[in-house]
Amino acid sequence: MSIHDLSELASDDCKGLRFILTDFDDTLTWEGQLPVETLRALTVLKENGVKVIPVTGGCAGWSDMIARALPVDGVITEGGACFIGKTLDQHLTYEFWREESVMRAEQARLLNEVNKVLVQFPRLKLARDQSYRLTDVAIDYAQDVKPAAIEEKNACLEALTALGLNVKASSIHINVCSEGYDKFSMAQRVLSQAYGLSEVEQQEQVLYVGDAPNDESMFARFPLSVGVANIVEHLSIMTYRPRYQTSQPGGLGFAELADFILVARSF
Repeated sequence: MSIHDLSELASDDCKGLRFILTDFDDTLTWEGQLPVETLRALTVLKENGVKVIPVTGGCAGWSDMIARALPVDGVITEGGACFIGKTLDQHLTYEFWREESVMRAEQARLLNEVNKVLVQFPRLKLARDQSYRLTDVAIDYAQDVKPAAIEEKNACLEALTALGLNVKASSIHINVCSEGYDKFSMAQRVLSQAYGLSEVEQQEQVLYVGDAPNDESMFARFPLSVGVANIVEHLSIMTYRPRYQTSQPGGLGFAELADFILVARSF
């Protein structure tokens, strides 16, 4: 499927939007920072009635901070394992894909398997935020590992897959999690149960923004999908691609998208 320029996103589609779901690292951020343009975009979207929910492979501890500190409606964290929502008085709630105790036990098993494999790849290491994860295991290949260990990442993915583990690569980590869920399955549950959207309404009122192969489950199922410009480096290995693409990378691209949507909604 060819990717269209953002300018081809229809005004009627922009006017019907109620939700933007978005990856975080290298989609809302850029070069490890949250640009001021991104924060402004999140604020203005909220003021105009568009709810933004980050959907990230990042750890629950990081996502708790995002939910508390940024103008978002909640966070789907650890690749779909948990939804951190907000009550009307801004208290946080945690909804896990399965019972929390079951997912914590599964995480311990996965961590044991991953540590055995990492012995083969000395440049790779557990992500520094592993201690703040509640359900999955993250391997750093491009966050604090510089230069990025791309060859080792690819070989590690093969080794983990050969063990039958559920693995996905983001722009900075390899994420290893239990079976049965991904970003889309939790997003669909949240949109249905927390916000009351039917499947048809989800197709018409939700737009997804991402930058990497671990966003493919979202690109495959949301007709309104956008890749920020830095997705270009991953397109050759992706089966499911976004429908539209920004001209700017990361959070600058997200701000570009927000500006486009808000201008279209003003007419």
